[in-house]
Amino acid sequence: MPLEIQTIYNAAYSNCIYKDKLDSYQTSTELQDNNICLGFTNSHINNQNNAQKICKAAILFFKDLNDQEHKYADTTYEDTKYKDKTYRDNGCKYLFYWLYTDVLNGKVSIENTLILYQKLYSIYNENHEHLNAFDKYINEMNEDTSGKFVRLTNLYNELEIFFEENKSKNEKEYCTSYSFNSYLKYVDECRSGYDNDFCNELKNFRKKYNFFIQKVIKCQGKKDLLPPVEKSDIIGIILTPFTLILLTSLILPLLYKCTSVGPWIRNKIGKKKNIWDNINEETDQLLNNFEIEENNLNNRNYNIAYNLS
Repeated sequence: MPLEIQTIYNAAYSNCIYKDKLDSYQTSTELQDNNICLGFTNSHINNQNNAQKICKAAILFFKDLNDQEHKYADTTYEDTKYKDKTYRDNGCKYLFYWLYTDVLNGKVSIENTLILYQKLYSIYNENHEHLNAFDKYINEMNEDTSGKFVRLTNLYNELEIFFEENKSKNEKEYCTSYSFNSYLKYVDECRSGYDNDFCNELKNFRKKYNFFIQKVIKCQGKKDLLPPVEKSDIIGIILTPFTLILLTSLILPLLYKCTSVGPWIRNKIGKKKNIWDNINEETDQLLNNFEIEENNLNNRNYNIAYNLS
């Protein structure tokens, strides 16, 4: 399996690690006698009891991100160890997804979810010596990147469902049950924008999908594989040589007439012409000498023959 490209959206594929923790923290009794979330409310969370649970789950999750070196077994790869920056970074981003999808059911805007997120982070900071431990990761999050992160995470979730449904297949056959629609839509979004991380994460997604198709369930046919993220510029490939030829034909006369290149070329041509002229003269001279010698030899032979007669 090819190594994934590092992007700010890598957490989209690791979401299952964090979801189980956050769900368990909602029912945890660890902060039962702690008033850290006592004053927390949010208009988008339907009752105070739920708000308290969400707040405590987020606080415990931030604490876990700050303290824990985490090891988990990936279903596709060998055991992977996440520590320090990677685990924190991915966890901070997944917390947003969890709030947006699991807590608010995708019914609240990205902007309002970010406000809720910042409020929970402020509560954590106020009760943990204002460490601001996650500023670097959280500052990367805005409406644009958070929206893309949600879409990519949903895409990976769809892929996980597809994997589970098809992992028992081991015969070579066509696999047509996966819809390319979401992927193709995001590829169009990538090509029309300037977010390299978003494009690279789509490449990561494509590698994982195609690897599973080719190596695990061994589907046949290119139609089962996701198309590349990059746009094939066939016209550009065809036109490039002709463009170079055209530019060369336009630039060389200008260089010859308007720059020092012209005299230099003429000088080189002149030198070569003189060399060839000298060679031709020497050749002509040699031929003339040869003809003279040959004539003299013929004359001597004639005279000898005449005298003998």
